[in-house]
Amino acid sequence: MRILFVCTGNTCRSPMAQGLAQKYFPEGTEILSAGLHALPGDKVSDNAVSALKEHGIDISGHTATRLHKELLESADYVFTMTKAQQQYLTSSYPEYADKIMTLGGFLGIGKDISDPWGGSLEDYRVCAQELQELIARLAESIKK
Repeated sequence: MRILFVCTGNTCRSPMAQGLAQKYFPEGTEILSAGLHALPGDKVSDNAVSALKEHGIDISGHTATRLHKELLESADYVFTMTKAQQQYLTSSYPEYADKIMTLGGFLGIGKDISDPWGGSLEDYRVCAQELQELIARLAESIKK
C-alpha cells in the first residue's frame, strides 16, 4: 500500500503527517509526502522537526518534493490537508479523483488541518497533535 500526504509547501503539515504515519502503519506501507507548490529541496521547518521530536520522530532529513502526476498515479490513497487542496487536485487530475480526499473528510470530519507555517512552536505542536489523532484513526480505518 502507498499513501501520499499533500499540503502546500511540503515543509510542515505533510512531512509531519508522513513521519507520524510511519509510526502507525505496518512495515511495508510506503508513506510519502509532497507539496502543491513545494520548492524541491527546501528544508523541513525547524518547528516541525521540534514538534515531532517530542513524539519521538525525527524528520530532520526531510526535503520538499513538488507533487507530480507520477506520485498521484502510484498512490493508493492521497490525503490533502484542506478541502481547497483536494479541489485543486481533483480538478487538475480528474482521473485520480476517486483516491484524492482530505484527511479529515476520509474520517468523517469536515475540518481542515490548519497551516502552522511561520507560527510558533506551540502552533506546530497543536498541528502535530491533531495530525497524530487523525493518523491513528486513519491507520485503524484502513486496516479494516
